[in-house]
Amino acid sequence: MNHRHIETFYWAARMGSFAQAAHRLNATQSAISMRIQELEARLGTALFDRSQRTARLTPQGVLLMPYAEEILLAADRFRQAASAKEDVVGYVRLGVAEIVALTWLPKLIGLLRSMYPRLQLELEVALSHVIEEKLHAGTLDMAFAACEMPQSRFTSSPLETIDFCWMCGSVMLEIPDVVTPRSLSELPVIATSREWQFRGSTLSWLTANDVHFRNLTICNTFRTAADLAMAGLGLAYLPEALYQNDLEAGRLRRLRSDPKPIPLQIYSIRPLTGAAPAHQLLENVALTAIATTSGKFQPPTKPNDEPTS
Repeated sequence: MNHRHIETFYWAARMGSFAQAAHRLNATQSAISMRIQELEARLGTALFDRSQRTARLTPQGVLLMPYAEEILLAADRFRQAASAKEDVVGYVRLGVAEIVALTWLPKLIGLLRSMYPRLQLELEVALSHVIEEKLHAGTLDMAFAACEMPQSRFTSSPLETIDFCWMCGSVMLEIPDVVTPRSLSELPVIATSREWQFRGSTLSWLTANDVHFRNLTICNTFRTAADLAMAGLGLAYLPEALYQNDLEAGRLRRLRSDPKPIPLQIYSIRPLTGAAPAHQLLENVALTAIATTSGKFQPPTKPNDEPTS
């Protein structure tokens, strides 16, 4: 399965005809039919209803159509970025949330150095509410964070969603397997912000469920929060994928939430006025970095960390 198969499927479905898709792609109708058959064979499912006179999608074909469009749009952005790389010169003050810095930020910087060597970044890793304030003040040009900025001044494009959950150290046997808003108010909590400083779905969950922490320790990094949780000092709300190794090794215990929290949405945030071409390119490269890093990130280790048995 390759780009040509996806492209053929997309245009045959959109134009409702193999013949018109052949004309659009400068191919023969038999070539179009062959590509569709090859794609169906690779996927193990029929994409078009052969009993119809037109190229009508099966339910499975309808399900896959948005993904095909997404792939083609990404390929188009990739081609545009490649053709424009010699023209991109500039300096961008970029704010990033900690979860971005710990996952795909290194990949983003590597791609930028190879594709746009004359584009310079000034990075600021900070909590989302701090990034939000600096975007408003104009001391950051754009950001990759969970901020929800006013549409009258900024454009926000979804980049990725991240699953979070409550975790505690395996030594905290007194902590129930299921935590509720009421129990959170009584339990020791390690948080990276005060309640009102959270952003996105995390703040929405806290607000909707009227959560008020009475025994709260505040730190400003996930790593510190995780270390304190592993030491048995409280619960921490952490990104699941980032601490999968600690969960599997038994250093942390995953807790279920009732009600279940909503995944955190990370946005690319750019100002509506004064935006530079480099801002859109950065967003495109970020999407590529996310796609090529997904599932591969590891938590940072400190130089004096000892292996556990």
